[in-house]
Amino acid sequence: MQLVLKPAQFDVLLMENMFGDILSDEGSVITGSIGMLPSASVGAQRPSGAWVGLYEPVHGSAPDIAGKGIANPLGAIGSIAAMFEYTFGLIEEATAVNTAMEATLNAGITTKDLKGNSSTEQVGKAICEAIG
Repeated sequence: MQLVLKPAQFDVLLMENMFGDILSDEGSVITGSIGMLPSASVGAQRPSGAWVGLYEPVHGSAPDIAGKGIANPLGAIGSIAAMFEYTFGLIEEATAVNTAMEATLNAGITTKDLKGNSSTEQVGKAICEAIG
């Protein structure tokens, strides 16, 4: 209930896989689209401090829109930023990716699911350009 009523109060949600799957789908719709959310299944921490993890967007493979250029790439790109930070310890790189995604959204470069008219490729290229 709190996730729906006051989602901004949460930064990280930790739960087992089944509830994580349910709440991540719910949370993604709160953000405006299931294509927006990155996710991570994090395991043990290595002696180096890096976390073992599986990083992926919340959404599935979306075969119904495959090849149409309308998929929102933000969840997948955000998952890469999380991997940079938690598994590889590349904080600056993760921050650069997250900042570029935010700048792209603020510029109104969005896919159809967010009422935009940019393609998957155009959003990806805009993020790459914003990284510099």
